[in-house]
Amino acid sequence: MPNKEIHTLRERAKELRCLYRVHEIVSRRGQPPAHTFLAVLEVIPDGWQHPDSTGARIEYLGRSFVGPGYSSSGHSIAEAICLDGTEVGRVEVSDASPIEDDGATFLTEEKNLLRNIAHRLGEYLEWKHTELLGERATTAGVHWRWREGYAEAMATALDAERFGVLGVYLHGSTEGGNAGPGSDIDLIVVCQGSEEQRERLSHWFEGWSLCLSELALQQTGYGFPGGILNIQWMSEIPDIRYRPGLRALQLRGQSTKGTGHACRAQSAI
Repeated sequence: MPNKEIHTLRERAKELRCLYRVHEIVSRRGQPPAHTFLAVLEVIPDGWQHPDSTGARIEYLGRSFVGPGYSSSGHSIAEAICLDGTEVGRVEVSDASPIEDDGATFLTEEKNLLRNIAHRLGEYLEWKHTELLGERATTAGVHWRWREGYAEAMATALDAERFGVLGVYLHGSTEGGNAGPGSDIDLIVVCQGSEEQRERLSHWFEGWSLCLSELALQQTGYGFPGGILNIQWMSEIPDIRYRPGLRALQLRGQSTKGTGHACRAQSAI
C-alpha cells in the first residue's frame, strides 16, 4: 500500500479515536459542564494532523474554557454548540503550524470531526438542561422553574470580587413561582465596584440575558428583544426583613448561611 494511503488511513483512525473519546467523556452525565469541557479540550488535539501545534477552546454562555496548546494567533475553525436549536456557545480549534503547500490549514475530515464534536457537546448540554429543569420548559406551570434554575446558575458563575458585587437578589414572578412564558427574570444587583467594573458587569449580564431570551424564544415562542433579565441596580444591601418577596442568590464561593435565602411558599411549588 502506498505511503500516502497509509498516512490517510492513520489520519482517519486518529479522528475516529478522538470522536470515540469525546463520546466517552460526554456520556459521563454526572460531571458538571466545566469538567466535561476541559476533558474534551484535552483530547481534541490528538484527532488533528498536527497535534503538537493544535489546541482548542470552548465558549459557553459568556465563559471561555481554554485547552492546552490553544493559540488565539493561529489559524482556526469553529462550530456552534446548540441547545434545542439555539446557539449557546462554540468550540474552536487552532493550529499554529505553517500553512501547507496547498494552502489548506485544516482537512475536510477535520472540519467534519469538529462538527461532530460540537453536536455531541450540544446533546450533552440538552441532557444537563433537562436534568436541571426536571422537564422541558414548555410544559405548563414550570416557566418559573427554568428561570429560577438559570438565575441560580448565573449567580454561582458570577465572580463577585472581580466586579465588586455584594449580592444578587431574585424577586418578582420567578421568585413567586407564578412566572408565565412572557415573564422577565427580575434581579436586584448590589454593586459597589468602580465605573469600569460596573460596565464590565453590565456586559456580563447582557450576554446571559440575550442567550436566555433566545432560548426562551425557541422553547415558548415569546421574544425578549432587549434580553430577558430585568435588573435593578443598588449600591447598598436591601433589608430583606421588609422585602418578603426577595431572595438572596448564592454567589461563587459564598456560603448560604446568612444570605437571607428564604424557602419558597408552599403555594408556589
